[in-house]
Amino acid sequence: MIDECDRIRIVLSDKLTDLKLSELEGRTGLVIENLACSERKNKGYMVRLDIPFLEEQIWFIPLESVKNGK
Repeated sequence: MIDECDRIRIVLSDKLTDLKLSELEGRTGLVIENLACSERKNKGYMVRLDIPFLEEQIWFIPLESVKNGK
């Protein structure tokens, strides 16, 4: 289970590609908000990337694209 303040690595998934964020594959960051509760339609996490992407550091990353660890 992944919680707030956990370090994660982004992996490629269909949902990440649908969001046109496949360039984030392999990046790492810190979970700042867990949005993976069962009531949500689009489950995932708000992640603060270690290195900004498109001049933004905080991104929604789908549940399927998040793996534990650095």
